[in-house]
Amino acid sequence: MKTTTRHDRRMLRLMNDPRHRRLHATRARRRGLVAAHVALTAAVLAVLVPVAAPSADTGPRWAALAALLLLTAAWCVATGALNLATHGLMELRARMLDERQHAERGRAFVLAHRTSLVLHLAALLWLLLAFGGEEGVSVRTLAGTVLVLLVAHWLLPLWAAALTARDEPADEPAEED
Repeated sequence: MKTTTRHDRRMLRLMNDPRHRRLHATRARRRGLVAAHVALTAAVLAVLVPVAAPSADTGPRWAALAALLLLTAAWCVATGALNLATHGLMELRARMLDERQHAERGRAFVLAHRTSLVLHLAALLWLLLAFGGEEGVSVRTLAGTVLVLLVAHWLLPLWAAALTARDEPADEPAEED
């Protein structure tokens, strides 16, 4: 038996709130949201890696930490917009989804899995072509590559769900007498 919690009902209401419909109503807007989210993710990673592994010759990186905080805040807003665009398809618990949403979630995971496989193969090919003749790959290069692949693996289902979501039906015009 499916029991819903207060949290489940609140999240369902939040993800289906019609006030934000204009933000993601068309395919072009959803593509823009995904592009912005990908760019913010890349920017967060570009700032995070040097902050997480500072070199010995530099002091504290306050500017980089401030940029990381601002980018992370913007990234969270963009993630929320993508979750609204998919009506919580990846965020809601499975018991809150209907059969159509379960099928959409499955299609998004399949597309994300295939895309992730292509990214993994491309990364492997790049590592072999770029560093195949050397003794080994540096730990920094390998760690950065694995970090990018892990983040892509984590976010690809959300991006796939947003890119494959259907347009919202237009509001019915009020009948005039």
